[in-house]
Amino acid sequence: MRQLIGAVYISFGIFFYLLGGMEGYIGPDNMNWIIFCFVFAGLIYLLLDIRDFIKKKLEEK
Repeated sequence: MRQLIGAVYISFGIFFYLLGGMEGYIGPDNMNWIIFCFVFAGLIYLLLDIRDFIKKKLEEK
């Protein structure tokens, strides 16, 4: 489930990044901060899931 959540956060971060390059779009002043937060949250979710996966594999041995 964390993989899905992480992918959604990263997707929204990329979406907001690409939206900033559209002509006529006026975003908030802190758009770069919003993009960073979305991508960072997505990466944290993915890293937590990888950590749990590694823990489970080590416990099986």
